[in-house]
Amino acid sequence: MKAMRRLACGPFCGAVRFRDVLMAVCATSGGGKVPGTAMRAVVSVSALALLLFVGGCAGLPPLKPLDPAMKSAVWEECGRPFLPAKYRLVHSFSALLPGGSTATAIGVLVADPQSGSFRSILMTLEGWVLFDIEGGATPIVHRAVPPFDPPAFARRMAEDIGLAIFAPGGEPALWGRGEEGFRGCRYARPGGGFVDVLTSEGGAREIRLYGAGQELLKRVKIPFLGRPGLADELEIQGQGWPSYGLRLRLIEAEAVE
Repeated sequence: MKAMRRLACGPFCGAVRFRDVLMAVCATSGGGKVPGTAMRAVVSVSALALLLFVGGCAGLPPLKPLDPAMKSAVWEECGRPFLPAKYRLVHSFSALLPGGSTATAIGVLVADPQSGSFRSILMTLEGWVLFDIEGGATPIVHRAVPPFDPPAFARRMAEDIGLAIFAPGGEPALWGRGEEGFRGCRYARPGGGFVDVLTSEGGAREIRLYGAGQELLKRVKIPFLGRPGLADELEIQGQGWPSYGLRLRLIEAEAVE
């Protein structure tokens, strides 16, 4: 139960012992009065601790329970943004890089969800290769020219591809309805942190990556998804510092053996 509360609200829900603080700040259902003894306990909590507590809830938005009969449908929705099989994808690629510089390129990606491996090449419209990375257990950079040569760019690139293309491993740790009408699934990452896969009532989708401290690190936005794993357009936003943005438009998709 404590683990579920932490998944639903954030890192400080399990740490604070006052039941009525949890009810006032983190609970998804209203109603009921706070007993006087609990109110005195709340007053005794330092302002700093309370701010940290509220910040934890804000960092990892709660997912409210849905009708259990909806489980299979919601879980199926959560898998639709990701590649169902090995594909070769060609995208037009525009990037807003740290410092405000921009770059436009063509991206060619061959990705295999079964093995979790990929090969991605960014090139100019004339065909000059700017960046070439092979992903797997240990990503390998075959070519990188400025401004794509910092090691941090390669790490982010590999993480972006994995987040947008490959489904999170295992079953959801939590599923339900989130903020702004989204519903979806929350997956725990083996190394810490979480991935939320969400669908709005209008069909727009978001994939959100949270760090071990429940801070939002990245967000993938898919305005419309016609075919599983093959979004016509998607946007990747890096929320940390330095921030960046990537816009991809699908040009060609081909299943490969």
